[in-house]
Amino acid sequence: YTSFWWEFRVTDRASLDMIEKRRGQKLFQRRFRHCVGIVILAFLAAGQAAIAQPGEKVQLDYEGKKLNGWLTEVDSPRATVLMIHGTMAHANMEIMTTFAEVLAEYDIESLRVTLSLGEDDREGMYDCAAEHRHTHTGATGEIAAWMDWLAREGRDDVILLGHSRGTNQVMRFSARHAPDRAAGVVLVAPFVYRARAVSVDYEETAGQPLAPILERAQALVDEGKGDTILDGVHLLYCPGADVTADSFLSYYRDDGDFDTLALAAAGTAPVLVIVGTEDPISAGVAEAVTAGDADDRISLLMVEGAGHFFRDLYTYDVVEGIVAWLDSVQAE
Repeated sequence: YTSFWWEFRVTDRASLDMIEKRRGQKLFQRRFRHCVGIVILAFLAAGQAAIAQPGEKVQLDYEGKKLNGWLTEVDSPRATVLMIHGTMAHANMEIMTTFAEVLAEYDIESLRVTLSLGEDDREGMYDCAAEHRHTHTGATGEIAAWMDWLAREGRDDVILLGHSRGTNQVMRFSARHAPDRAAGVVLVAPFVYRARAVSVDYEETAGQPLAPILERAQALVDEGKGDTILDGVHLLYCPGADVTADSFLSYYRDDGDFDTLALAAAGTAPVLVIVGTEDPISAGVAEAVTAGDADDRISLLMVEGAGHFFRDLYTYDVVEGIVAWLDSVQAE
């Protein structure tokens, strides 16, 4: 067996044989690609070449801003995946571009997008030194806009994929905003949300308690002053940030929907949860998925040895898991 554990249901011998055959066929290919990848990386390190980001850039007008996405097309695609990145990241970070390339090898096209975070034509990581007016829930409208764009392009059966914080954002869209829009949801490296743990982690990281800042931000919002800047507070991974009260509350106030796995259970779409065994951020996710009564809609894929970003050959473990899961979903 390769380095992943199958936790979703395989109901017949033929399916098991199919999985074993795929594993055998891909093993040589993956080793070959690994060798080629080492050569390419060495070549790039020597400054001899550059590889363009995969896919065609597409733009969408949304609330007075241009949203950026990259569409990686294939001939006769078996599915389309809309990918959402993690905290203040972007569509062309390594995990997103690598997923796009490997999904295409399996005849799955993808649209990976950069959330605007309130900026026009945003690319690259969000600058911690900038004013933070973006909100966690602002992603919902942008996901809806991209889903509408894909529908206009003739792509209706779309799989949502989120990484890290993006898992909660795609799950909010699927479970709360538009339960019937996504054909399925893939959650890559989600986390178990516990309000107490967030508070403890904030104080350890920021050197000050979270509660007083939340109270100050909430008071401003209650007064209709949610756009007021809180100077020099810690926000996510940005120390000393200038952030609006609305923005701060959106990331730290428990609104009842930060529990991504609870949202998955509340929704109607089939869900695949993917966790690396060496990812501390996803600690406890596997136990949470398998605890209590089994939900046939929610499947679990554990990738042995992988961290939060599933680098190198772990990408193939993830994509092959998605393909097998997609087989089971499309067969139903």
